[in-house]
Amino acid sequence: MVARTALGQLLPMCLQQGLLMALLCFGTQVPAAAGVGLLARARSKSSSAGAVSDDYFNPTFAAPQLTPKQFLMISSPSEKKIVYTELKNFKSTTGRTYALVDSGLTDPRGLSFDGTRGALYVADNGAKKIFRYAVTASQSSDSSLQLATAGVQLSIMDNVNTSWVFVDLNGDVFYTDETKNTINRIPLETIELLVSGQASASQVSFISLKSYSGSSSSDDAVAFTIYEGSINPHVSTPSGVASDGARLYWTNADGGLKNGSSMEGLANPRLSSGSSYYPSMVLSNATNTGYGIAKSSKLVFWTSDDGGRGQVNGVTSMGTTFSFAQGLSRPRGITWDRDQTMYVADKAAGAVYSLPVGRVMTNAPLTKSAVLTGAYGVAIFGEFDKAWSA
Repeated sequence: MVARTALGQLLPMCLQQGLLMALLCFGTQVPAAAGVGLLARARSKSSSAGAVSDDYFNPTFAAPQLTPKQFLMISSPSEKKIVYTELKNFKSTTGRTYALVDSGLTDPRGLSFDGTRGALYVADNGAKKIFRYAVTASQSSDSSLQLATAGVQLSIMDNVNTSWVFVDLNGDVFYTDETKNTINRIPLETIELLVSGQASASQVSFISLKSYSGSSSSDDAVAFTIYEGSINPHVSTPSGVASDGARLYWTNADGGLKNGSSMEGLANPRLSSGSSYYPSMVLSNATNTGYGIAKSSKLVFWTSDDGGRGQVNGVTSMGTTFSFAQGLSRPRGITWDRDQTMYVADKAAGAVYSLPVGRVMTNAPLTKSAVLTGAYGVAIFGEFDKAWSA
C-alpha cells in the first residue's frame, strides 16, 4: 500500500514553487484567500452514482494520485442518510458526496465496514437498531467509480440504544448500549444466520459471556454481553468501540477523568480467578469525554470535546497520551485507512478531515476530505479490501 509518506518525496519540488504550493501538496488547509476551495451549497443533482448532496467544496490537487483507490463513507443523523465520495490524496476527488442510503434511516450515527465481506454496519440510534447493507464498488457508464447497496436493509439487532458499532477482521460485530451500560458482541455465525434468513433480529438471544458454556447449537442466533457497567469500573457510559480481532477498545462518553477516557480489554476474555468481571485497563484518562475510537498499527486514537475544544487524542501502549489534532468543534467518528492516515468526522463543522498518524506528533495538520451537514460516522472501502471488485 502506498504510504502517506510518499508525498514527502514531492517536498523539494513543491518548495521550489513557494510555501503555498508545498502546503497544497501535503493537503494542508490554508485560508480560502490563499487559493483553497471554499465550502459552498448548491442545488441537489442526480447522477448514476446516486443523488448528489447539497454540500460541496472545491478540492485542489497539486500532485498525481499517490494513494490507493478508496471511498469514504459518511453518516449524517440530521440528514438521515449515508453518503460516499471517492478519495484522491486524502481528499474527495470532486468535493461532492453521493447518496448511498437515503431512505429508511432515522438517526444513523456510527459506521463500520467489513472489507472482506462487503458489509456496511450502521448504528441507528433513533430506530434503536443496527442495520447491515451489502455494498459493492463498480464502474459506471462513464468509467467513473461508484458505490451501491444491494437494496436490502437488514436489521441484525433490535431494541438497542446505541450510537456506535464496529466489525472486526473476524466478522464479529461489537456495539455499546447506552441504556444497559454494556459492551456486546454479535458473532459472525449469528450474522450469517440473519443474512440467510434462518433467523431474525427479534429472535437473537442475549447471553452473558461469563455464563456461556459454549454448547449452543449452530442454529441458535445469540449475542454476548462482554463488559458490564454494573460491575466493571471502566465501563461508565460506553461510547465508541473498536477491535483488532484480539483486543477490544472503547471510550466513555462522560466521566473519563475518573473512569477512563480510552480503555482496553479482550474481544473474547476469560475471568481471572476470584473476579466477577472481565479484566480491562485504562489506557488514558486525559479527557472527560470520549466518542469515536480507532486503532492503528501503533496507537489508539479517540475523539473528545472537553469544554467545547474538539480534538483527536492518541495514546501509546505505554500510556503516554498526545493531543494529535486540535481545532475541531464536535468530532465524533474516526476510522483508520490501515496505512498512515485517520479520518475524523466533525459534526458541528459538517466536514470530515484526514490527519497523518504514521508517527507520534502534536497538532497534526488537518486536511478537509469531504463535507456533509452533521457528519458523524466514517468508514473506508478501498481497492485492497477483498470485497473490492471494481
